[in-house]
Formats: sequence, structure tokens, C-alpha cells
Amino acid sequence: MTTPKSENRIKKLTEELKQRSNQDVSDLLLERARLLKELDRIPEARDDIQTLLKRYPKNKEAQQLAKLLLTDSHTTNQKQTSTAPPNAELQDYLTQIDTDVKRFIQTPKFIQILKACGNDANDQEARQTRATAYMVLTRLFNPPQDKQKDYPLPSIIQTCADAFSKCLGSGKNADKLLAYRTLHAIFETSMTVGAAILSQEGVVEDMMDVFEFEVLPVQIAMTEVLAIASSDKSCQKRIVEHGSQWLAKAAAGKEGDERLKAAAGTALMKLRMQQQFEQKQGEEGQEQQLQSAMELMHLNTQELTDNLARTIKSKSTPAVTVLSAVEGLAYASLQPDVKETIAHDPALLKRLVTLALESGTAHAQANPLLFGIGTILTNVTLYKPVLDEQQRQIRKLRNLANAKKNGTVEPEEDPREQDAAVEARIRAVIDQGGALALMVLSKNNSQNLKSVAARAYLNLVTPKKTRGKLLQQGIVKGLAPLASDLQAAHALARLAITTDPRLAFGGQTSLALVRPFLNLCKDNAQLRQFEGLMALTNLASVDDDSVRLKIVAEDGMTTFENLQLSNHTMVQRAATEMICNMVFCDPVFETYSTHPGKLRLMMILSDHEDMATRRAASGCLAILANRPEACQHMAQVDKGYERIARLLQPEESIEVQHRGIEVIRCMLQHLGKPAAQGLSEQNAQKHLAHLVKSKVAAVRSAASEVLKMMMAELGVQIK
Repeated sequence: MTTPKSENRIKKLTEELKQRSNQDVSDLLLERARLLKELDRIPEARDDIQTLLKRYPKNKEAQQLAKLLLTDSHTTNQKQTSTAPPNAELQDYLTQIDTDVKRFIQTPKFIQILKACGNDANDQEARQTRATAYMVLTRLFNPPQDKQKDYPLPSIIQTCADAFSKCLGSGKNADKLLAYRTLHAIFETSMTVGAAILSQEGVVEDMMDVFEFEVLPVQIAMTEVLAIASSDKSCQKRIVEHGSQWLAKAAAGKEGDERLKAAAGTALMKLRMQQQFEQKQGEEGQEQQLQSAMELMHLNTQELTDNLARTIKSKSTPAVTVLSAVEGLAYASLQPDVKETIAHDPALLKRLVTLALESGTAHAQANPLLFGIGTILTNVTLYKPVLDEQQRQIRKLRNLANAKKNGTVEPEEDPREQDAAVEARIRAVIDQGGALALMVLSKNNSQNLKSVAARAYLNLVTPKKTRGKLLQQGIVKGLAPLASDLQAAHALARLAITTDPRLAFGGQTSLALVRPFLNLCKDNAQLRQFEGLMALTNLASVDDDSVRLKIVAEDGMTTFENLQLSNHTMVQRAATEMICNMVFCDPVFETYSTHPGKLRLMMILSDHEDMATRRAASGCLAILANRPEACQHMAQVDKGYERIARLLQPEESIEVQHRGIEVIRCMLQHLGKPAAQGLSEQNAQKHLAHLVKSKVAAVRSAASEVLKMMMAELGVQIK
């Protein structure tokens, strides 16, 4: 048989491709594709030819082989899916499962659905059939809330398990391949159902017993099942117990199949990360067994990371292998050392961005790859969460408990998680075009991808120094469609705080952002409240009144008034500044200048311990005092004249003093002698006389004018 020779030759070609990744590799790709075709590994052969034709579209030998592969692929697919129903029939099944699930799962139709999920999807028709079969499984495994009570999920699981066992029991390689690919599809549509099948007594043990005797395609399918199952806690124990040694051996193999190594590395990475998480939580685990297996093969987290990174960076790696490697790296990127490794590898970052951009025009099957890339970019740029006092105490107690149990103490501060280190990683991601990759995710129909993009965008805009470059790269185009997501709205708010909205957004976008920013203000997180207020203040600062009117129409004033009562000084201040900005709008001026309660609150806040809050509140009063009714209401507030006179005190800031002078000017104009007498009783004239000597010309001039007005009302002439 020529199979072993062909396999060895494929391994040698793969190694040579890695070494010549930046040279002309058409001859190597062509030879490897022919060998893969001989071994009936059509999808991998087709991947090589597609890669070759992308680089060298005029290569005639590649064009001829591509035609042969298309014919072989179609023939193979017909053989394998001859029992699979056509796509239209699958669509009918969606209706049937809504009416009688119990009956449907007992028919051959259900088995056909399972087979359709496990078959190769080598052409458009096969992909559509498989996608519809996935939809049927998703609907079956995830019933709506109102149907869960009597739903026959145990029967569905048992039927799937029986079909899996029967398929394996035939002993044929094609059936084994179908069984494991179908189980992988089940995991993709429901982790619960997949885990229930794999966790049955003896399943993982039997897999490991025969692993080394299976042909390579079956080994790959088995490993990919273990990789996806390693995300589930109920499967992890069995996989660690029975599969650690083989996974470590496969991941460490120097000349092994790249797809197999990537899947094994991904499984190990997931298991390793889960065990480290359990250690932090003080839970008992099987870390010793997995650690021993990895040490036996001279493997560690860094080695796994490097292997996965090499797989991703190699342009000759088939798409399915890249996907597995990206998933593994996504799990690993939660660790500080892995974050640093990724950030300090420009070639890896650039390759991830390129993969995202190339996947942007692909069908929905590219979504898992995009999700993995988005997760990596999010984790690498993630800031350490800010803990409140209670959370810090809980963490301290947990660390003490872990120290007693394990004899180790978790360091309080990891320098790789400090803000300076995170910001350095953010700059690295931006320099390699990370924002462009996120734009692909933001335009995708998948809500999960949009959510990942929003989280990563928020990380990228957190350092003020990065915002200018991100705006140049067109970040608003990626963020604006996501504005209904709180994290995306928060990212946009940060851009709005430090940039002229007219330059960053333009008129229509600014109007569209009013509601998302108000949603930030309504959130429970005080940071979101504060930055939402700051962003709206900047939006409303433009000369055009359209943004202010939009805020009024969205009932923003009620939100701002509620936040004026916040227990956080900075939120109170920002809310007061926002209202001060809004009173330039006619409807708001009309409401506030005639409402005693709103004026009273402003007068109280004008005596706030925070100077910026006093400045905003007194500024608001200075504007509203231009209306006679407002002056009357201010005079009637308890200690009204005392509060106003206090704005002029010598220890007060010059800005607040200037606002106080303008309030007194209006009160004298509208109320006359009663106001002069009330203010005189609070020694306002003495404060004004002191301010006549101010070094600020505008304050000196205003104080002089108002002092003369006051003395005139009191019948005293001043020269």
C-alpha cells in the first residue's frame, strides 16, 4: 500500500511549506494537494488548491486539479449523502417538530437530520442542506420556555446516543467519521446534549482505547470532539482522566498532522485554563494528572501557545486547522503571559486581522473564526476590573482560604495586568489594524459577534491617546451600528468626551447617539452614568439646538434630575453641568425658570462642597434669573438671599463669584428694593465691594455695576 509513504511525504511537504512560507510554494502545494486527493482527503486537497490559486491564479495545473477535485467532491458528497433528504424536505421538518416532537424523533427522518449534520459540505447545495439540518437540531435541542416542562429532551438524547453507538459499531471508517462529525455538530447546537452523550459510561474510555488504531481522518474527528467538549465542565473530568496522555502526545508531535495537533492543543488549553480557574476559586481539580501528562511530553502553556500561534501564522495551514488554533488561543488569551506573547508578536496580530478581513465576505460558516479572533482581541486589551470595597474584601478572604489549602498566595498585583501594560498591548493591537478586524465583526448579522466587537472597541478607546488614531481609522463606522449595545455606546461616549462631535460624528450621527447615551445615564454603573452625561454635555454644546431638542423629546431631563441626587459627587456634578447646558434650550428654560422645586434644588447645589458642582449650579441660576418669575421663586426659597450672597464669599472661586454677581444683578432688576434689602442683610454689599478690587477685569467691572445698583435701591449714592 502507498498510504504510509504518502502520509510521510505529506508531513515533509508541510514542514517545507513552513520554511518557505514567504517564497514560491506553488510546487509544494500542488504536490501535497495531489497526495491528499489520492488519500481521499478531498476537503484538505481543495484548501491547498484554493490557497495556490489565490496566490497564483494563472497556474494551469492548479486549475485542472481544481476541476477534478470539484468533480470528486461532488461524487463523494453524493455517495455520503445519498440518504440525506434534500434541503426543501429539511425545511418541512422544521414545521413537523413544532407539532409533534415525540413522534418525529422516532422516525428515520431524525436520523437523516443527524447524518446531514455530519456529512461534508463541499458545495453550495451541501452547505445549505447542512445549515438547515443545523437549524432543525438547534430547534429540537433548545425548546422555547413555555414548552420545556414536558419536553422529551431525555428521549432525544438517548436517540442521539443510540445512533452514535450504532454508527461506530459498524467498524467502517466512513461511519466512524460520520459519527464523530455528527457528535461535533450536536455539541455546536447544544452543549448540554453533546455532553450528555459523551459523558455516558465508557464512551470516552472506549475512544481512547482505540485512538491509535484509527486512520488519521477519524483521529482528527475524535480530537475535534474532545476539543469542543473540553468547554463543558461535566466532560472535562473524563477527558482529563482518560485522554490527557494522548492529547499531550498529539499536541507535542513534531511531525504530526497540523490539524490534529491544533485540535489537541486546543483541548489541552481549554482543560488547562479551566483548572487554573478552579484553583483560583479554591475548587478541587485534577491538575496533577493533566500537568504530569504535559510534563511527560515537555509541554507547558507557553509551548502550546507558541504552537497555536505558528499554526495561525502559516499561510499554508488549512482553514479548519486555523479555526481550531484560533479557538485554542482565544481560551489561552485570558492568561497574562499569553496576552503579552500575542501583543509582542506583530506577525500574529497582523495575521489575525487579515483572517478577519478575508472572512468578512464569507458565509456564516466563518462566524466561529471571527468570534475567536474577536475574543483574542478583547482579552488582550482587557483592563483589570475595578473592585469596590466589598469585592476587594471577598477576594482577600478567598486568597487566604486558597493559601491555607494550597500553601500558595496569589500575588495582589500582576504588573502585566496593570494599566500601563494593558495600554501598551492596546497600542500594539491598533498599530496592526485591530480596529479594522472589529469592523468586520460589527457588520456581521450575528449578535454574538457584535457583542464581542463592542467589548473590544470599549477597551481600545479607553486610553485617551489612542482615540485620535482610531478616529482616523474610521472607528465610528464600526461602532455607530452597535450603539444600542451598552458597551458600544460607552465606547462612543468616550470618543464624544474628548473630541469635537462635529468632527467625530456629524449632525445626523450625533442625533442618533442621544438615546444610546441616555441609556448609559440610566444604567446602574456610576462610571457609565458619568461618561454618558459628559458625552451628552459635549453633544449639546454645539450651536445648533437640534441635539438639545432631541434630548428633551427623549425625556432626558428627568434622567438628569434623578442623577443630581446621586451619592457620587462626580455624577452629581456632571448631571448639574448637563442641565446648565440644557437651559439654553427654550423648552427647558421655560420649565426651569417657572418651577420652584427645580430652582430650589439648583440653589441647594450652588452651596455644594464640590466647587465644580457649585459652578454649574450657580451658572444655571445666572441664566434662569433673567426671567422675573425665577427671581421671585429664588427669593422665596428658605435662606434664599443667604444662599445667593454666599456665592460672593472671598474664599469662593472667581468663577462662582462672577455667576453670583450676575444672579444679584437680575434680582435687583426684577425685584428692586426688597431684593436689595434681603441681600444687604446678608452683607452682599461688602462682598461686592471686595470684588471691585478683583484682578479679573470682567468681575471687577460687573461687581462695580451691581454694587451701584444695590446701593441705589437702598438710597445710598456711591461715587
